[in-house]
Amino acid sequence: MLLQKETRVEVHTLKLTLTDQDLNALLRKHLPPDQPIEDLQLVIDSQGLTIAGVYPLFLQVRFETRWELGVAGGLIAAQLANFKAMGVPGNIFKSAIVKIIEDLARNQPWIRAHEDSLLLDVDAAIGLHAFPARTHLTAIQCEPGCITIMAGE
Repeated sequence: MLLQKETRVEVHTLKLTLTDQDLNALLRKHLPPDQPIEDLQLVIDSQGLTIAGVYPLFLQVRFETRWELGVAGGLIAAQLANFKAMGVPGNIFKSAIVKIIEDLARNQPWIRAHEDSLLLDVDAAIGLHAFPARTHLTAIQCEPGCITIMAGE
């Protein structure tokens, strides 16, 4: 009897650049159709990632969340840095919007919500959608329109 060894891709050096368009296409492909946020859009700038949309509550609540990105313990860490609803900073709608984002994250085994942060396990995401991998994430850089993720030993 022949035993099959598990195949694992080991990344030694990687520099991956994703654009606004890339992230929005991935979002549209993987977002559940029954999620309540409308007109959801991701925008990358030098400060990080902005997620904006409209949450239909008792009125249409336009919101914008800004997330600072970094690498922590081999995971991408997205820290909520700013929240605006209806064009002004405030906490009235923050808990509702953040709860929706956390609920969406909870349905993905490679995303963990922790306080005002999301932790993204890129290795688990690749493993879920492609093949087992170990990326050794080292850094993430943001500039207008694109994110560059670096990995390697």
